[in-house]
Amino acid sequence: MKLTACPLDCYDACSVVVDPESLKMAGAPSHPFTQGALCSHLNRHYREAERIRSPRVDGREVSMEEALEAVANAIETAGEDFLLYRGSGNVGFMQQITEEFVAAYGGWTTDGSLCDGAGQAGVEEGRGISLMLPPESIAEAEAVIVWGRNVSVTDPHMMELLKEKTLIVVDPVRTKIAKMADLHMQIRPRSDFHLAVLLSRFMFMEDMDDADFMEERCEDADWYFDFLRSFRVVECLDRCDIVLDDLGDMLYQMLNKKCVFLVGTGVQKYSIGDQVLQAIDGLAAVMGFFGKPGCGVSFLADSMAGFDNPVRQSPKKVARPVAPFGRFKTVLVQGANPLAQMPGLNKVEEEMEHADHLIYFGLYENETSARAHIVLPAKDFLEKEDLRLSYGHPYVQPMPKVKEAEFGISEYELTQFLFDRFGCDGLKEEKEYIQTMLDQCIREGEWLKSPAYENHPYETAFETDSGNFEFLEEFEDDFDDEEGELWLLTPKSPHSLNSQFRRENHVRLHPCHGFAEDEKVRIVSEHGSVELPVKTSDDIREDSVLIYAGTPGVNYLTPPMMSLMGKSACYQEVKVTLEKIQ
Repeated sequence: MKLTACPLDCYDACSVVVDPESLKMAGAPSHPFTQGALCSHLNRHYREAERIRSPRVDGREVSMEEALEAVANAIETAGEDFLLYRGSGNVGFMQQITEEFVAAYGGWTTDGSLCDGAGQAGVEEGRGISLMLPPESIAEAEAVIVWGRNVSVTDPHMMELLKEKTLIVVDPVRTKIAKMADLHMQIRPRSDFHLAVLLSRFMFMEDMDDADFMEERCEDADWYFDFLRSFRVVECLDRCDIVLDDLGDMLYQMLNKKCVFLVGTGVQKYSIGDQVLQAIDGLAAVMGFFGKPGCGVSFLADSMAGFDNPVRQSPKKVARPVAPFGRFKTVLVQGANPLAQMPGLNKVEEEMEHADHLIYFGLYENETSARAHIVLPAKDFLEKEDLRLSYGHPYVQPMPKVKEAEFGISEYELTQFLFDRFGCDGLKEEKEYIQTMLDQCIREGEWLKSPAYENHPYETAFETDSGNFEFLEEFEDDFDDEEGELWLLTPKSPHSLNSQFRRENHVRLHPCHGFAEDEKVRIVSEHGSVELPVKTSDDIREDSVLIYAGTPGVNYLTPPMMSLMGKSACYQEVKVTLEKIQ
């Protein structure tokens, strides 16, 4: 039996035991967080997915040698007009090794995020760095506020830590976990900032704030109360679509308890995403909930925090959410599906048409591989060496090769070929990169932890210039909220990871809109339209439309823009209308 880790892009980063003969996988029982359980993505969907087995050039199956030569020729023809667009289909550490070649060759990569960049920017504004809130600290909490995060779908191992605690859920959708909660605040989409402001203001007004913490650990706390007072209570309640009693219920459920906030990416899929996270962090600071047992805010932690990264990065970057593919002669897409997952798909398709060579390097067929001039099959995580960091728990897990590959090429092998082909210098041995990372970890029994691990993060200081928590200083928002239109929500699907595995193919609507089950409807935004069959549910707000991330065509609706800070996609910065199809 061999011990490895799941490479899929989720919080839990399951520890996995594999039989090298049968390749049967099971959870590693001794792992401190995942404790022997695998989520459905690895346990079922990953095994069912059919892989790309043969390289292709212009639709013709070729040998790997011929395909690699075609890749080299395409890069050579492009010169410096070469872009590596690397995604998160596999989040193993060694997936970034291709950036070593781009840095050595002088090409371009991307900067920013399709997932959490706006939220990360807000966290860093207030705390300096996004440190992990470890599971053991969450376990000590008396109340947990799950805010824009469907834990049962995105990090199911966390469910065990929520037992026997006061559970508050803030979400526009009545999710499975919302139905379990002591209180569900089903607020209007894009109103999370105003709820955080209201709660903070009432903490001050009701003397529920931690005055000592704010005096000792926060910058300009008195000024922040003045900032909060600039938001009218009635207007904020209206934006959230709640009444004063709802606010009182939430404050009562949090009163005199150690509280943890589990915040998801749903709250920050907007242009103002950074301000939302800094306001939620600000609420935790007002309550004194940093650096103490059973307290804190958990967002997607910076998994590279504390590490000295041995992989060189290219200094030339374009913003990932609005990558101008048309500027480049050759585009190499690795572990991503931009022709499904990028916002503003009409613009993305138009841009991609101008690239002379599109190269796809990954495991599965998708919209991008279908249009690619060159297709390279990748090796599976069991067929190569790697290392798994996590943004949901502090454990670092080696991923040894379990079996020989029958086809495909690894990221390191591709990089090595390109270094040799172009005469570049500086590539180290594969094991040296992995060992450099392992040497920086903290050993705890049989397990390794991130060097940034703290049992109670920010206990002594924040990583800001002042060493204190820094509150939001201004609020900027010019979104035009059209009356009569519906909010578009794009949460994670229970059965897919974005465009991997069992993708959804429905739009979910409240029954009040008058559409029958499975009736096809046209959803229209100012950016495009898509036609989908309907599933009705009274778990959806009447003013909202829910289409799961990864649903084919959903990103024809989303805007080709990025957040004010963090260079992040703004999938929900849009409203839509519904049209009957005659």
